[in-house]
Amino acid sequence: MANTLKNYEKKYAALEEIVRTLDANELSVNDLLTQYKKGLTLVKECSDMLQSIEGEVRQIIEEVRIGDEMQK
Repeated sequence: MANTLKNYEKKYAALEEIVRTLDANELSVNDLLTQYKKGLTLVKECSDMLQSIEGEVRQIIEEVRIGDEMQK
């Protein structure tokens, strides 16, 4: 999960940079579209990573809950 977090952080930082670039409004239309497409790709990748991590967390919570019930 540590590698996933590092990858997520890198992708998120890249996305933030794209947003800053787009906000600066200094790009040509072609460059703007290119950056926008890259941003959309990063949003999808970050979302997928978060969903995967969420699944792992849910699994851990379920395992802990089952362990607690067995101890009762």
